[in-house]
Formats: sequence, structure tokens, C-alpha cells
Amino acid sequence: MSCASLLYTSTAGTTSLDGNSAQVLQQTPISITKPERKTVLINCHVSDPDFHNIFIHWYQMRPNAAPKRVAYMSSRVFLENKSDEGKFSIEKDVAKSVCTLTVSKITLQDSGTYYCARWDAQK
Repeated sequence: MSCASLLYTSTAGTTSLDGNSAQVLQQTPISITKPERKTVLINCHVSDPDFHNIFIHWYQMRPNAAPKRVAYMSSRVFLENKSDEGKFSIEKDVAKSVCTLTVSKITLQDSGTYYCARWDAQK
């Protein structure tokens, strides 16, 4: 049975355009290796008092390739590709300020580094 190595790194803090606040995103766990066909959960902890309103984006990065957004979420989930339905899902736990990416039935093609990113909605 092959193992898919899914790597995750913590992101640095960001500052808003008006310079009034800084938010930190921290991912856990840092690294995961699991057999194919298993499920992986990656948490993105967001220090933002307006967590319920912000967009969280998830990207996959593979060697020698540009980052690829796989999905994003504010109040509902948007997948980049309809074919990824059932592969990627996202949930927000507003009480804990955590956004979780679930990658189901992993394959070697799911290997890479996954990043969470925070975007403000247009105001």
C-alpha cells in the first residue's frame, strides 16, 4: 500500500490594509503521512474577532508547480473544481475560530504542501 505524504506548514501573521489589526493563522498538524484511501484533517486556527465573516482559502502546492486553490469558505464552501466534490470539504468552528480542511480518500496526487489563507470580504 502506498503512502501519500501530505505536508502542512504554519502561516505567518498578516496585517490589515488599514494597519489597525494583525491576524495570525496557524495550521496543525505540521506534517501528516497516511496510506492511500484514508482521510486527512488539517486545522487552521485564526486569531480574528470577525472570524465568522472572513474568507478562508486552502491551497495545495506541489514541487515545481504554482500553488493551486482547492477550496474556500465564508458562510458556505466553494470548490475550485466540481470534480473535487467529495474529495475536499471545509468546516468552520466559529466558537473555536478554527477552519478545517478535510481531504478524503487520499491518493498520491493529493501529496503536497497545503496552506490556509485569510481574505477580507469586500467592504
